Amino acid sequence: MGETDDPLRRMVAGLARAGLLTPAAMLLDTLSPLDVISCQLARFSRPLVGGTSAEPLVIALEDAAGWAELRRLLARQD
Repeated sequence: MGETDDPLRRMVAGLARAGLLTPAAMLLDTLSPLDVISCQLARFSRPLVGGTSAEPLVIALEDAAGWAELRRLLARQD
């Protein structure tokens, strides 16, 4: 995936434009023990967001590796 095609990178770029990198990173670090539940919520919501612009992001966050990558991207931006 190219950088512009990666939904996690687009999300981090949007958070940066809004000035929300630090609060988002803090929230994700706080909720990291709940990654399994977060993955299940993403899987549950996939039929609800099917065909929308949110679908690639939900697909990226369906496993714990996606959440870890999001944390890594947020940490790199700080």
